[in-house]
Amino acid sequence: MSEKFQQQRRFLLKAIAASMLVPRIVLGNTVTNPDVVIVGAGVAGLEAAKTLHDKGISFVVVEANYRIGGRVHTNNSIFGVPFDTHAHWMMISRKNPLINYAKDNGFNIYEDLDKQKYFVGNREATEDELADLRRTDKAFNNKIRDSVLNGVAGDDDNARTALGEDFFQSPWGYTVASDYGVWNMAENSEDWSPKDWWNSIGGDDWFCAEGYGSVVAHYGQDVPVALATAVKEINWQGDGVKVVTWQAGTIKAKAAILTVSVGVLAANHIKFTPELPVEKQEAIDGIDMAVMNYIGLHFTDDVFNFGADTYVYKQQHDEDGVGYLANLNNTNLVYGYVGGDQAKALEKETTDTAIAYGLDGMKSMLGNDIEKKFIKGYATACGQIPFYEGAYSAAKPGKQPMRAVLRETLADKLFFSGEATHRVQWGSVNGGLYSGRESANQAARYIKRKWGGLWRDRPGLWSDA
Repeated sequence: MSEKFQQQRRFLLKAIAASMLVPRIVLGNTVTNPDVVIVGAGVAGLEAAKTLHDKGISFVVVEANYRIGGRVHTNNSIFGVPFDTHAHWMMISRKNPLINYAKDNGFNIYEDLDKQKYFVGNREATEDELADLRRTDKAFNNKIRDSVLNGVAGDDDNARTALGEDFFQSPWGYTVASDYGVWNMAENSEDWSPKDWWNSIGGDDWFCAEGYGSVVAHYGQDVPVALATAVKEINWQGDGVKVVTWQAGTIKAKAAILTVSVGVLAANHIKFTPELPVEKQEAIDGIDMAVMNYIGLHFTDDVFNFGADTYVYKQQHDEDGVGYLANLNNTNLVYGYVGGDQAKALEKETTDTAIAYGLDGMKSMLGNDIEKKFIKGYATACGQIPFYEGAYSAAKPGKQPMRAVLRETLADKLFFSGEATHRVQWGSVNGGLYSGRESANQAARYIKRKWGGLWRDRPGLWSDA
């Protein structure tokens, strides 16, 4: 175990101990013999709890971490301004109920205008170069579409094959491939599935000035959660389920909703008795936990001088560069992001090395003098956190159908939820929310059908996606 990992673990344990002293406002008293055990208090688990509450189904939520929100978390102490250590973009507004929730609860929500600037070396790209960039972007979309709809890529189903090597030899080939790949899919081009990308929906994005994590924390503030309570085994044989925790013993219930990341499942942090069917194990293996990390760089002023929330890219010659979102909400904080192999490599280095890497990328565009305005930096390492084992899901080449297998219920009572299971909104917070709601609705129907008894249906806040 690396010293860096040991330091992170010590920090988490201290935070867990401190969190146990913090009182929580809850919907009701914790149930000792619940109808449903919800494993994980990310957005899927929180939404599942809210849905079951609305239907009068008793539940217990257990969370291994020291806080709720999972992979959506805002840290205000690192820079003195909101810094989302994981999810930051409020994606697909027409399908994201958290945007209206945030607006209704006083958060400062504003649209991502997708302002973009491109550099070639240490200068901004010319109009002719930008025209070539646009042609390359169009070629990317055409090639990916053809690979999916016309089978050009064959059985390989990876972006590298779909695009062809000639694409990467063009001046903007690696830049465009990085924009869609390592900075979006969080995978290198040979590791992500065009079919997976094609079978998703897009839309405009929004930002929250207070941080996306702040919205989710507010959304889940009334949900009763047993924090610092990690599950080590789920026994799903016979009637009901037994969820065995390290800290709180065994919880018996009629059903369980599992909302942990596919990375946690792949790492075998939870034992299943009996073992999961081969098909489910193959699905877990086929849906990768991609790695996307953020390098926060705080300056005394807007060093790019492009205004708030501007995307800045340098012409790439490989897939190892950094993408930047400059001057978040006029806080002079630059959000550098790295994904795929480069992100995994940086996780093996010290935090200072990752910060220097992000800063050097900016220096190559703006010059060394910007260091005089540099205040401090911070780098995340989501792949090193055992609660997540990565950032979000991405189907491996040829494995896009495995998402359907991943979300299949076992024995009518073991439900699989989270963004990786959503049909078209995987990789997003809203995908996690909707999957949590769907699993809770399924669990409620199962409880009513098999166990009968008192059951009521109170309308939820939103309709299903």
